[in-house]
Amino acid sequence: MFTIVTAIKASCNGYKQWLRTSLLLLLCVAVQAKSHQLYSDLATLTSLPHAGREAGSDKPNISAQFLFERFSELGLNTEFQKFAFKEGFFSQAHGHNVIAQLPCNTLPCGKVVVISAHYDHLGINGSKIYAGANDNASGTAALLTIAEQLKKAVRHSPVVLLATDAEEKGLHGAKHFVATIDSLAKYALNINLDMLALNKKNTLYIMQSSGARPYTQTLSKLNNNNFKVKLVSAQRMKRQLGGGRIDWLRASDHYAFYRAGMPYLYFGMGEDKNHHSTKDTLQAMDFEKYQHVVMFISDFIVALLRCPSKCTS
Repeated sequence: MFTIVTAIKASCNGYKQWLRTSLLLLLCVAVQAKSHQLYSDLATLTSLPHAGREAGSDKPNISAQFLFERFSELGLNTEFQKFAFKEGFFSQAHGHNVIAQLPCNTLPCGKVVVISAHYDHLGINGSKIYAGANDNASGTAALLTIAEQLKKAVRHSPVVLLATDAEEKGLHGAKHFVATIDSLAKYALNINLDMLALNKKNTLYIMQSSGARPYTQTLSKLNNNNFKVKLVSAQRMKRQLGGGRIDWLRASDHYAFYRAGMPYLYFGMGEDKNHHSTKDTLQAMDFEKYQHVVMFISDFIVALLRCPSKCTS
């Protein structure tokens, strides 16, 4: 009897060890798959066929089409939003936002959360190609990863995933989206992602408007040992980065939401020495650090939406 029981225990212990090992291997495979997809999205957006993603085409350009297809592959309700904007003194051009939506899937439902990232960049100037890896393929690829995470998450709020066009030419895509909102009272927050590839300072800045402070409480519950996180106002961010000419409040799409009275959180690295230069390439990024940033932001948003509606009311 003793021998049988001992054999059963040994067998069970061996099974548990095998199960733990198998689960760990599955987790590693899942992480590697996410990492591969994130890198693949970055490589695609910064590739030669995408030609620097300049705004201004009459039809959705190759980058807009790519984003539409990626969101659609995830099963999200996706659409193009065409808009016109002034280019130069006398001419007009067109841009195309790509909008994907996820409904609230758990009661009670709160207000809408808009997660934005501009996908456009500077394009080509003569023989110079501006790949715009950090600005802002980094935020755009992160948006796709976050979409995949949110698809299977508990969502107490509807989510709009907004890839904007013509940010570089005057925040036109974000301004147009905000102008089409029928009732701002239905919206809780804008989370804007722009330039997420960390530099040697290893710091992720989270800039918040005063109305967004209740949403940042979730940040303290997240584990992070890979980089520094600084929660700042627009004024403090300018001081943190040594002054300079950049007006961080107006520097990216969150400003369009701020002007409309919607709280915002902006995630970014701050200043980049390669900003708006041909050196802003995928090869210049620290991909490992960037992955950690994307996972941190994704975990924050998942935690925020998991909270009942009082967190996004």
